[in-house]
Amino acid sequence: MSNEQITQETVPVEQATTETAQPTTSVATPAAQPTSSWKDSISEDFRNDPSIEKFTEIDALAKSYINATKMIGQDKIVIPTKNSSQEAWDEAYAKLGRPESADKYALDAKSDVVPFDETAIKSFAEQSHKLGLNNKQAQGILEFYKNNMEGSAQQAKIDTETAQSQAEQQLRQEWGRDFEGKVKQAGALAKANINPEILDMTLSNGVRLGDHPEIIKGFAKIAGMMSEDKIVATESENVNTVADIESEISAITNDTNGPYWNKQHPDHDKVVQQVYTLREMLYEDK
Repeated sequence: MSNEQITQETVPVEQATTETAQPTTSVATPAAQPTSSWKDSISEDFRNDPSIEKFTEIDALAKSYINATKMIGQDKIVIPTKNSSQEAWDEAYAKLGRPESADKYALDAKSDVVPFDETAIKSFAEQSHKLGLNNKQAQGILEFYKNNMEGSAQQAKIDTETAQSQAEQQLRQEWGRDFEGKVKQAGALAKANINPEILDMTLSNGVRLGDHPEIIKGFAKIAGMMSEDKIVATESENVNTVADIESEISAITNDTNGPYWNKQHPDHDKVVQQVYTLREMLYEDK
């Protein structure tokens, strides 16, 4: 045996893998079909008409046709423009229901809160006719105005009552037990010497002048001075003795046709104040 050594090398055999290529199948996308429309069933002349193009559904077209059919035979109103004549406007107003003349309006202006002047209502009707309003429109505006007036009147009443309550509370705290007598004196003196319209004036803060505490205190002070100094507004020049006072009171109160008993007489409050002050003087002298 030979010393030669034969070295056998094992050469790895590469295993060939045979892969079978799979054929690629291409799926063809069908071409987009045009969307079908109800307009396709009508003539192209009609299809492209502007009055048809706006309808996307046939139901809308059918509805429009039905409504148009219902309008056949009805009065048409041509809407005037800024360049239209007054006659054109008057014709449109008449078709919309404006009365023939202002005195034909049937307006209800009754209110339990605020009175409405007939002259003002007449003027309102004339303006409504000029603006072309029908009776329903004019009445609606009048109702709006009336409701605002009633609301303002009710609020004014609340404000007056509140002011009176606050004034009374302030004067009661200041005068105590003398409150009733002083208020009565102040009220009688004010009514006898000042026009009631002045006392009803409203100040900038919403308070009635006659309800202001300082006004009431001012008249109460004057009434007190008159009582203390025996200053009496009377027809007699001198009233000094008890007999004179009693005679003066009798002369006033026994005159049943005089201002003392007649509340409608313009001097009623003044004469009542005279008697009130005379009696105070009489009791002081006794």
